[in-house]
Amino acid sequence: MPGEDRISALHDDLLLKILSQVPTKDAVTTMVFRHCSSKRWGLVWTMVPKLEYTDRSKEGENSIWRLIDKSFQLHKAPVLEILRIQIDHYQFSNDADIGNALVVDVPSLPCLPLLDTLALLGVVFKDESSHVRLLSNCPALSYLCVHRNMSDNVTRFIVKVPSLKSFTYSQRIRASARPLVLDSPGLQRLSLSDRDLDSIHYMPHLDWADVSLFAPYPKDDKFLRFFSSVKVLRLSLRNAACCSAIKFPRLMKFTLHLGCLDDDLECSLEPLMLFLHNSPILKVLRIDYDVALGCKDLPLSWNQQSSVPGCLLSHLEIFVWEGFGGRRQERECVAYILANSKCLKTARISPICYYNFEEKEKIAEDIKSMYRVSASSQLITH
Repeated sequence: MPGEDRISALHDDLLLKILSQVPTKDAVTTMVFRHCSSKRWGLVWTMVPKLEYTDRSKEGENSIWRLIDKSFQLHKAPVLEILRIQIDHYQFSNDADIGNALVVDVPSLPCLPLLDTLALLGVVFKDESSHVRLLSNCPALSYLCVHRNMSDNVTRFIVKVPSLKSFTYSQRIRASARPLVLDSPGLQRLSLSDRDLDSIHYMPHLDWADVSLFAPYPKDDKFLRFFSSVKVLRLSLRNAACCSAIKFPRLMKFTLHLGCLDDDLECSLEPLMLFLHNSPILKVLRIDYDVALGCKDLPLSWNQQSSVPGCLLSHLEIFVWEGFGGRRQERECVAYILANSKCLKTARISPICYYNFEEKEKIAEDIKSMYRVSASSQLITH
């Protein structure tokens, strides 16, 4: 009927689900507007289990903080499932005392006993211990994501959370004096993107790891010992030299992303064979060779192995090489793997993307002519 308010007839549970899908600012505005005709509307939004605040304005006004402060005071839901605050217009600074910086100060008393997931993206803390207090007050935290940028003012980022199961950490800061200290032995999944690794404690339950190191060369292969329990591992490095002495008795899937740049002197594939020797049950091997156009003629070393890795003889089923350049050393490495992988089911070799059609066809014909001990395996060259 004309003028009928059908929304008012909805049950509170359905209204809460609807309000949970919109930003808190819009939910509050809607409820305040309708409160003029019914007190019920003024109370419904206070029971929403999800609060999201987003401010993308460029004026730097304080209205968002007034909204957050007021809505927190009025919020009455027994459980707050999601809290998200995104402020885009602040100009961060390395100096936490500058007035226009958004600085997070964590008091020592509050506790978040039920918090399961926490994301700290571009956060500036008041001091070195603020983030430590925050994490120590989250005894049930399972998932943590941290992204550090140029405004980050914490020298040593310490993550010591016994309950933590999954941790994603990225730092694009070029300064090398801002290390990560990780002491969470219960971790099962770990993603690290950093210039270097400093202090990481043993993680006996780690099953999955993705590690990207932007330093030209890791100091040694000792950092790999922290990941020796993984079943799935992806390494992004400038060189394979660190893939050598650490044993991976549970590893079943390995991806090696090699990003050679113009200032690199050489790249070696030999440590990769040592890595295979130390991964006896490996089933999937993927090599992503990301070579800059200016260093496609970078010296590459490869020598025939005296003994065949056990995983090639009895376990490897899938072999992928992305960014294959067709150089002699690369061809010999691929030929060695194809000739010794008795359980191989699929091999896919994809030439470098900037090669022309004739170059790619020549590489494909060369690979197809290689001997495969697993005659029934599928060979894909594109």
